[in-house]
Amino acid sequence: MNNMLPRAVHDELARLGSHFEIKESNDRGGNGYLFFGMNRVSNQQVAIKFYYGDPGDSQHDEPRQLAEIDNQNVLKILDAKIAGDGWAYFVTPRCAGGDLDDLVAESPSVHTALNVALGVCAGVACMHSLGMVHRDLKPGNVVLENGIPRIADFGSVRRLNPQDLEVTASRHSVLYRPPESFSSGKYTVQGDIYQIGVVTYQLLGGKLSYVPEDYLSAPERAQIKSLHAADQCAFVDKVIQRRAEKGKLLDFNSLPSWIDAATIRMLKKLSAPTASARAKGIADVSAGILSARNRLPDWKLEGCVPTLLVGRRELKIVEELRLYQIYSANGNSRRRLGSAHGSMKDAVLKCNAYLERNPN
Repeated sequence: MNNMLPRAVHDELARLGSHFEIKESNDRGGNGYLFFGMNRVSNQQVAIKFYYGDPGDSQHDEPRQLAEIDNQNVLKILDAKIAGDGWAYFVTPRCAGGDLDDLVAESPSVHTALNVALGVCAGVACMHSLGMVHRDLKPGNVVLENGIPRIADFGSVRRLNPQDLEVTASRHSVLYRPPESFSSGKYTVQGDIYQIGVVTYQLLGGKLSYVPEDYLSAPERAQIKSLHAADQCAFVDKVIQRRAEKGKLLDFNSLPSWIDAATIRMLKKLSAPTASARAKGIADVSAGILSARNRLPDWKLEGCVPTLLVGRRELKIVEELRLYQIYSANGNSRRRLGSAHGSMKDAVLKCNAYLERNPN
């Protein structure tokens, strides 16, 4: 057990050892301490999150808000207790599918990505109906269980002020901070919509680096070297802020060739730098994502090879001799359907056209 833990957390974990076999911890998040274990009676896999808060009405907001929401796309709470010295904890099921960062790394198929995005929308819609905003929707805060996304980490959730429908903006996760929140310090439902847009962009294959230096120009990289370490993070945050406010944070050209213009327009609308330009509510977001789900063929990358499953066949695009060769594969047999001279996008369009002519 980690001896660097606060004494109250350390002692409570020792007591919990009679009920749970603590197997590992997770340090991805910065809001408390997270442990994974197994119930010694039921063998249920669980997550145990310790959090700290000053005494008051809002100290236990996170578990109380989780307990209030009944939706398959929001993580369930199993138990909650006070540990002492300002610390408390709550127990939830552990989702064995990892989080959306893990899914993004696997390059999910188009339909898998959009199904997950629709699940996130359903969870957020339930929260909004209860007057809550999440404020920190990002891949690491959405876990998967049997392919079903469940929104987790409610440490940033706040109830909207009924008078003006806004709350103070969270300062977590600068990459996902809505552009309007930088200057105003305020957050509304439009902020959650922005974050859903960014997450959906990533699920569909859009690039968003987690390496701070990747956002710096050559002059900015030279400039940052002259700063003290404590000032370098603030410098990078300012660079990211300027990009977000100009609508230049996301590189829509990094999306795969099978993401069509209508879907790119939808993603741009969801992640627009001004709140008024975005979708008005989660119902509109879901409608746009569902339309893309119904329209786009279910392309995915297998290794580096674009692949489309059609019944028992697979259509594959392989670059050979400066041409994009299109193959139909069924078991061990492979038949060339044609080639494209221009680009991967031309090859995808040819495949899509073939699919329309030969749907079975």
